[in-house]
Amino acid sequence: ALSTSFTLCQLIPSLRQKQKEATFRIRINVYDTMQTTAYPPQDVPEYEETMAMTATPTQTTTNGEFGGSEYGERLNYAKPKYQDWPCMVAFYLMMIAIVVFAVIWGYSVGFDYSSVDTDSSTSTTTTTTTTIEPDEEFSFVGIFLGLIAGFVAGVMFALLWLQCIKMFAEHIIKILLFVSIGLWLVAAVVAFMLGDLSMAIVALIVALFFCLYTWCIWGRIPFASACLSISSTIVTMYPGVIVCSIAASVITLVWFFMWIWSAVGYTASVDSSDDENAQPSIVVVFILLVCMYWGCNVWRNVSHTTTCGVAASWYFTSTTLQSPSKGAFRRTMTTSFGSICFGSLLVAILQAIRAFVRSMRGGSRLLGCIEWFVRFFNTYAFAQCAIYGTSFLTSAKATWDLFLNRGFQAIINDDLSNLPLTCGALLGFLVSGAVSFLILAAFYPITTDHGLQLCIVVALCAAILSYFVIVDILICVASGVV
Repeated sequence: ALSTSFTLCQLIPSLRQKQKEATFRIRINVYDTMQTTAYPPQDVPEYEETMAMTATPTQTTTNGEFGGSEYGERLNYAKPKYQDWPCMVAFYLMMIAIVVFAVIWGYSVGFDYSSVDTDSSTSTTTTTTTTIEPDEEFSFVGIFLGLIAGFVAGVMFALLWLQCIKMFAEHIIKILLFVSIGLWLVAAVVAFMLGDLSMAIVALIVALFFCLYTWCIWGRIPFASACLSISSTIVTMYPGVIVCSIAASVITLVWFFMWIWSAVGYTASVDSSDDENAQPSIVVVFILLVCMYWGCNVWRNVSHTTTCGVAASWYFTSTTLQSPSKGAFRRTMTTSFGSICFGSLLVAILQAIRAFVRSMRGGSRLLGCIEWFVRFFNTYAFAQCAIYGTSFLTSAKATWDLFLNRGFQAIINDDLSNLPLTCGALLGFLVSGAVSFLILAAFYPITTDHGLQLCIVVALCAAILSYFVIVDILICVASGVV
């Protein structure tokens, strides 16, 4: 990774001018392509023109800094209007309620356990405690260094992968498509050699399907690679979106633990009631599930909408912006936050229903498909919210008009764009785990079972931690593509 990074650093100065010219052509081509979609007519200045030059006004154009359309001025912070504010109020009340119930139920459960009679005169059970003497020669320095080294290696690989996507996105997509075909062909050959003819036929059919898919979407690869290149440029230019993504993940983790404490407290309060036949209420359990999914979806969509706002600011202006992440985040958490809560609530309800169906051992594949489509739909609707500041229903209507005309192409572009991002996350997971394992092997003997198990467990923990951070970085690229 270090050798490749050094080579790329030598190539960057010589390719900077060519990349600038290519970025200019990409932006013009992307804009020309957008004119054929169902987006409203937009009066966007040419890339080489300054924003001080005003184009000929049309019926749907406003004089905002970033231009406008029939939906209003783009990225207008001067006249804030809180969209879907009832959903925003409901979300904040839900968070407060979960925290209050977690404290009340958790305190009552803790009080009940602390009040248990432990008088030795009424107990006839003898407890034997075994003390394990720690190994005096064991040191935690190796574990600490292994975790830190694996984490740093994962983050460095993610940043390096961003540069690779920026310059070689088209080649990466093509290579991954051929690798997918090759892996299924290898699986067919292995299954045939093992005598499993049915599995070999299935693998061969899947390989032929991937060949047909590659042939059909081959002409869409340049556009998908251009979107990835632009999005990677935006993410590296404005790292505030990465900070927002990581912060959203941390908040989601804290929210999840708080919800667990509330759910466990409710279950324990039901079990400790005087009624021996008491069971948790299905309505309460369903509401708790909706609250959990709602909180997780909202904070993830906050990161997505903020990145969309930054990408729109970069696209609709030819000048260098100073910290657009702050303005995009402020708008996301104020005027557009109600719309985010509204769209996230719809997905949360579907997820809660699907969880109930799955718990009853029923088929949930149809609900899974509906949930996937709503998620995919919301990613584009939230982009409309970030750009125009419209309500969720208005943004959803514009997104639906887009899907009616270009829906299948949007799915293809999203699928092609996710290939390098998924590959980067998996490769970062392997690189982080390998680096951590090598560092640990220098401190603990891998020739013994105890040392080998320790190295594997700690390296796996470092790889998992790095994987989530890498996903937080690369998911910003996916949001910028939208």
